Amino acid sequence: MTISLAQPKLEMTPKGFAPLEIETPNRPINKLIEQSKEWAPYYNKDGFDVYDVTENSLTIDARYENAYFYWNIGVKYHFDIKYSLKIVFREDQKYTLTFTVKEIYTDRVPLKTTVADFFTPAGKLKNDYKDVKPSLEKTANKIVKSYINYLIQQSDPLSVTGLNIK
Repeated sequence: MTISLAQPKLEMTPKGFAPLEIETPNRPINKLIEQSKEWAPYYNKDGFDVYDVTENSLTIDARYENAYFYWNIGVKYHFDIKYSLKIVFREDQKYTLTFTVKEIYTDRVPLKTTVADFFTPAGKLKNDYKDVKPSLEKTANKIVKSYINYLIQQSDPLSVTGLNIK
């Protein structure tokens, strides 16, 4: 019997977010693909794209408002993102989830800013952006947690409590 309590957490680096490897719920891959497609409108009420669908993978793009913020001279600035969630199911009962910030917006206007811009060339977070990392990580993890929990709840009603007992 395996009990998994903790879900992996995304952490922002100068290269973006490292992919997560997660245990696949005990369902056929084609059902997991369908459930992934169902999660997209469930979570992204203001629109989404599902594309690059194969027999074991798909990608979901959507916008997220107020995804992160930072302070500058006492003023709090909020930014939206367009994110991508690439999911690849494998035969070894695991799947890889890759979260990417594709675009950053302010007032619906795309910026040339990327995640790498928040870091120095040495890979250290720039002082002006100290609030970006925790606020963007919180958003990324909220999105990923929703997806993971959706799959678990759709696949195994006994694991709704967060305990996945096998």
